[in-house]
Amino acid sequence: MTISIQLPVKPLDNPMAAEVEGLDLTRNLDDRTIADLHKAWMAYPVLVIRGQELNPEQQLAYSRRFGDLQRHTVKEILHPEYPEILVLSNRGRGGAQPINNGGAYWHSDITYEDIPPMGSILHGVVIPDGGGDTLYADMTAAYDALDDATKAGIEGLKAVHTYRVRYEAMMKAGIRPPKTEEELAQWTDVVHPVARTHPETGKKAIFVNEGFTSRIEGMGDNEGRDLLEKLFEHSTQDRFVYRHRWRPGDVVMWDNRCTLHRATDYDLSQERSMHRATIRGTQPV
Repeated sequence: MTISIQLPVKPLDNPMAAEVEGLDLTRNLDDRTIADLHKAWMAYPVLVIRGQELNPEQQLAYSRRFGDLQRHTVKEILHPEYPEILVLSNRGRGGAQPINNGGAYWHSDITYEDIPPMGSILHGVVIPDGGGDTLYADMTAAYDALDDATKAGIEGLKAVHTYRVRYEAMMKAGIRPPKTEEELAQWTDVVHPVARTHPETGKKAIFVNEGFTSRIEGMGDNEGRDLLEKLFEHSTQDRFVYRHRWRPGDVVMWDNRCTLHRATDYDLSQERSMHRATIRGTQPV
């Protein structure tokens, strides 16, 4: 893929991902560099920038260059001093609630809100010796690979997203802290297109995920479940997936409007701590 920028960009082993070299994100990058990064991000929905030693303030300052930030709704895993940072740490680094894995299921961040995020920026603070990779799926490529009948069949369909069902399951499994009925009630159903159009590239992408999409609006339970499972299985084929093997100091930026991701297992006797900032998006259409 050819893009007109000054930054050195190295494609990785899946067309959706690239590494940007030669940057120090602790510095106040000039507007041209940020514009070039944004261009690269629109060309490669997963961008990797290695070797960054960022404190929370520096990560937030960098993330804000791409838009307003959005807080996660699970307050226990927010950084106590910097609540716009989500702390994914099995040791509860910084005083947040310990969490072994942020999402060991395919999902796009916070699609259960009316306005889901544009993107996420994750910093690898402490990385275990092995495991703990993150998988990313290219939902634009997955849409493009659908047969014409399926594309026509999902055109105009809406899907219901909610966090409540997922959280209740994790709560019962003991991997999320208990919440009262009043607290659970904050996660109401929202509706988004099954296939959305990217507001910047104009490309279409599948916009359902096994983490938060519960049903197809206006479709019977069995028919809707069959369609969702077909789309989930199709979208996460190996040909659409980039596996990121973390190194200490990695920063990975992904476009939530056209990707899914999921965490993988690792040795829980070792620390794995990550800081995530989330960039506010726009209403999916």
